[in-house]
Amino acid sequence: MNKIKQVFIIGPIILLLAGCHLLGQKDNVRVSPPIINGTPDGTGVVDTPPKIIKETNWNQILSPFVDKILHSSEAGGANNLILISDIQNRSGDYLATNQIDNALYQLMSKQNTYTVVDKKAVNQAKQTLGISADDKLVSRSKMIGLAKSLSAGYVLFTTIYKLPTDTDNANVAMELLSTQSGEILTRATSKDFPSQPKTQPETDTTISAPTTSDATTTDATTTDATTTNTTTGVNQ
Repeated sequence: MNKIKQVFIIGPIILLLAGCHLLGQKDNVRVSPPIINGTPDGTGVVDTPPKIIKETNWNQILSPFVDKILHSSEAGGANNLILISDIQNRSGDYLATNQIDNALYQLMSKQNTYTVVDKKAVNQAKQTLGISADDKLVSRSKMIGLAKSLSAGYVLFTTIYKLPTDTDNANVAMELLSTQSGEILTRATSKDFPSQPKTQPETDTTISAPTTSDATTTDATTTDATTTNTTTGVNQ
C-alpha cells in the first residue's frame, strides 16, 4: 500500500516538473523574421533609353522643290486652294513625317500664288472620310479625294524615296496635282538639283573653342605687334 501511495504522489510531481521544464524551453525560443529573397518591385530596373532621332533640316532640302513647283505653274481659274498632302514614305526607313509637314507649311506660307488649306480643316475632313491621322497608305487618289471634300483645286504631293545621310542627299519627288482631272501638272525630283548641298542635322551644329596652338599663335602675334610699336616709338 505504501508503494502505491508513493506512486500516486510522486507521479503527478514528476509530470508537473516536466511540464515546467518544457514551458521554460518554449520561452527561450526566438522566432526569426522570414528572409525574403529577391529584389523589391521597381528596384534595380534600368529603363531602356529612347532612341535619339536626329532632326533633319527639311526646310533647306525642300525649298528648291517648292520654288520649282511655284515658278513652273500658275493657279488657273478662281480656285487656287491647295492641299498639302500627307507624305508618302517609300524609303523603307522610319520617317518623321511631322517635320516634313511643318517644313512644307512654312515654305508655302511664304508664297502668294496658292491658298493653303488649314491643318485643322484637313484633320476634320480626314475624320469625316475615315482617314487615320497617321495613315501609312498614302496615295494620290486618296489625297485627291480629300482635296475634293475640301473644295481644293490642287494637291501638293510629296514622296520620299531616300533619307539624307552624311555623304548623300535625300531622294525626293514633289508633284502638283489637279484635283479636277488628277493630272500631274508639274513635277520636281532630286535629279533636277544635282548640286544640292549636303544638309547637316540642326541639332549637330556646334562651335568649337580655339585650340592651344591657335591661342599660342595669337599671343605670339600680339607680342610681335607690341614689339614693333615700341621700336617705332623709339625711332621717332
